[in-house]
Amino acid sequence: MLASSRAARRRSAREDRKKALTRLFRFLIGLTGTLFGIVFDLVLLAGTPLAYLAASFAIFDLPAGWMFGHKPMTGLGIGLFAAAILVSVFGIFRAMQGSPPVVPVRPKFAKAMLALGWVTGFLLAIADLSA
Repeated sequence: MLASSRAARRRSAREDRKKALTRLFRFLIGLTGTLFGIVFDLVLLAGTPLAYLAASFAIFDLPAGWMFGHKPMTGLGIGLFAAAILVSVFGIFRAMQGSPPVVPVRPKFAKAMLALGWVTGFLLAIADLSA
């Protein structure tokens, strides 16, 4: 740099700025990806047990409501019932395969909570029908 021309120094400064901006951009992209990953993990951690519980309730409540005439059978209700079946089947298959639970608990506790969720869903469906 001591004997370099003004044009060479400018070119070198431009390249340094370009490298710095590239590093900053890559850092921001990585940070954004990490933050979205953390948010996704937290939603999965908190949402999975609630989804299993809601699905177990919907599996009992929707058909019972349709059979006893408390609720009309609509496309949205059928879609919700199908989604509840998929979530429940996914949870049951994971439990039967011995897969580690999504939430940080012991597998035996997760299986017990899944069964308790089904019992709770059944009792809530009965309570909903009696109201």
